[in-house]
Amino acid sequence: MSHPADQPCPAPAPGPSTFWPPRVPQLGGQVLYRLSHADVRAIARQRAATPTRAPHVRTGQLLPAIVVRAGSAAGAVNLKVLLDGPDVYWAEHVINGDTDGTWAWPTPAPEA
Repeated sequence: MSHPADQPCPAPAPGPSTFWPPRVPQLGGQVLYRLSHADVRAIARQRAATPTRAPHVRTGQLLPAIVVRAGSAAGAVNLKVLLDGPDVYWAEHVINGDTDGTWAWPTPAPEA
């Protein structure tokens, strides 16, 4: 009988956020961006310069974004964040993560 330590570790089962090999953001691809406090302040300044009736944004809010530049050595991307209103927000040098100021892959919709 072999010892469990002698057995290879199985690869993690694919799930909504686990892909092997890891997914790579592509130009024009859609991701989700989580707003940071600095983003919220920048969007408020941007909207003050061009008044709009768009709803307020908040720190931690997830918004859809389009990858406009990809392929940096550090894995960072530039994003056009789609705001709820007539404006957009440009986020530069954003890395993948689950904290404010990072991007993530959209999770698939549950099957009915």
